[in-house]
Amino acid sequence: MREGGPVGRRSHRDASKPTRATGAIRTSLVLVVVALSILALASVATPIAAHAYLSESDPANAEQVDELPDAVTLSFSGDGVQVADVTVTDPDGEVISGDAAVDPDDARVVSVPLEDADDVEGMYAVDWEVLADDGHTTSGSFFFSVGDEPLDRDAVLESYEDDEGPDEELSMLAVGSKGLVLVALVGLVGGPITAAVAVYPVVRRLDSPARPTRVVDRRLTRVLAGASVLLFASALGLGLARAASIGPLSIETLGLFLETPLGRTWLVQLAAAIALCGVLAAAVLGALSRRTWLAATAFGATVVAVTVGWTSHSATAVDRLQGGAVDVAHVGGAGLWVGGLVVLALVAVPALRATDREERTAAAAATVRRYSLLALSGVTLAGATGFVLAAWHVPSASALADTLYGRSLSAKTLLVLLALGLGGLTRFVLLRRLESPTGSIVTFARTVRLEVVVLVVVLLLSGLLTSAPTAAVVGGDDGPSTAAIEREGDDVAVTLLAIPAEVRSTAEGDDRFLLQAEEPIVFEVAFSNDPGGSDAVEATAVRDGDLLDSDRTVRVLADAVNGDATIEFELEETDDGTYATVQSLPDDGPWALRVTASPDGQFVSEWFDATVVPSGDYDHGDHAVEDVDHHDDHDHDDHQVGATDSPFVIGLQFGAIAVAVVGSVAVVLEAFRFGRRG
Repeated sequence: MREGGPVGRRSHRDASKPTRATGAIRTSLVLVVVALSILALASVATPIAAHAYLSESDPANAEQVDELPDAVTLSFSGDGVQVADVTVTDPDGEVISGDAAVDPDDARVVSVPLEDADDVEGMYAVDWEVLADDGHTTSGSFFFSVGDEPLDRDAVLESYEDDEGPDEELSMLAVGSKGLVLVALVGLVGGPITAAVAVYPVVRRLDSPARPTRVVDRRLTRVLAGASVLLFASALGLGLARAASIGPLSIETLGLFLETPLGRTWLVQLAAAIALCGVLAAAVLGALSRRTWLAATAFGATVVAVTVGWTSHSATAVDRLQGGAVDVAHVGGAGLWVGGLVVLALVAVPALRATDREERTAAAAATVRRYSLLALSGVTLAGATGFVLAAWHVPSASALADTLYGRSLSAKTLLVLLALGLGGLTRFVLLRRLESPTGSIVTFARTVRLEVVVLVVVLLLSGLLTSAPTAAVVGGDDGPSTAAIEREGDDVAVTLLAIPAEVRSTAEGDDRFLLQAEEPIVFEVAFSNDPGGSDAVEATAVRDGDLLDSDRTVRVLADAVNGDATIEFELEETDDGTYATVQSLPDDGPWALRVTASPDGQFVSEWFDATVVPSGDYDHGDHAVEDVDHHDDHDHDDHQVGATDSPFVIGLQFGAIAVAVVGSVAVVLEAFRFGRRG
């Protein structure tokens, strides 16, 4: 370094000379292009259901077959299946199923042979649990019957009550391990980049006997080596937790897990983590050049990030390329921001403290300006991809409070906003103080450390977030809902209940049932001589003393308004004084339901309207009944049920676009401002 002139002033200007500034601008503009690509991703974002969930089966749910089939086949939507456990129980409670097998040509199809079966007539229960591509287990149950006997109402209701939807109970080992994997990974992704772009260009121009470059080398290699050890240990714990979801942890269970694609991906993670440990151990011992271990660390961390994205909620449920790319970009953005902060807090600040006081503040200001470009790019990338991920996995605003996934995301968002506030304080307030003649790095160091602590908590919450079933899976699945509509006659009130179902109002204020095609529905009718005495649901649940007996068979005539299907079925009296049966409606569209009976010797005939949606399209709270006209004597016009896009999801999509655009503009402005200062 040349002699003469004020050391601090010379160091600061050299750290930001035009050639370096031009390189920083180029780097930032490349990151801007990546952020803008989020626009295309956000434009196609729709809520999805991660994990593997049963979409259809053969025999179908509640299907009646003439004889017992040789096997039961389950088809899943969303993720593929790594390992499946399916149990089929006959009417006598005996297990008659063999070992389940995943179709080698389609990982979403599972079949289980039925062995030692006596073809007993009655209801057969199927309980299933699968390990999905994203490493999470899901479970459920359904039933079918053999023979001509009608389905038992109580058994059907019990089956619905037992199928409570996705289980939000999580393995603490898996959650903690995933969070620590993310903490280590963002440090290994962002640390080398921040050191190369923001720290070394400054400290290597400082004329100090403390030799700050060597201080940075020593502290950075130790920090990264510690992160690599943490990555290996946490990845090991995560894989063992996933293997344990197959069965009790043993050599046999571990071998079964390693035979799956998920297990093989885990081996790649462990291999990359071990390689990182080896490289950084050599770096600590001084056996490798700085350029070599920085590049090797960045490459190894990228490999691990790709494996994490490859097995994420989004990659397995949306698309391997699209979903995986968004997740990897999200981790990369977090790495530039959080990993860079770790380097500032644990490496740059201690190195600068070893320099002369007159150089210290100027060098700290130059480091902050360089890091600001990376941090702003990282925040833009992480923020835009975060909105895309939320649009995929959170279908409504209510899911933010009603599900574990939503509550975790809300807490994470609040902490991110706090960290952004601390970052803004550093950039716009503390940076000016550093550049002043009386500047000090004490407050700057404390603020950076606080921001690091907040963001580490954010990453640990991300471990919980990526381990829990998404809100798109859990939200709205609170078990079967009971819907009831009451028709009031002169002396008798007729109440028709349907389970599972919902009641929706038309534009004219009329009520109608919303049902799902081919789903077994419990229809229940009650007669009362107290019309309007209570609300529809309480009419049969509470007023036991007001219920009337029918002198003739209670029947329901179901007529498809737009088709030729007509079904008539009889209802049997129950112990609580109502009349019930189980029946499915085969076709989607509008239906008219006519109830006939003679309660207390009076003939009654009442019509009820229903709209049946296709199997698999029924989603509580997401359908609206539109354009419905009613006429007397069951002369029903066409009725439509249409799914409406969630305004919340649309808002998240626009949020992704806004963050990408605004953040990209801010990166460009910061880059050119930095260039002019050079």
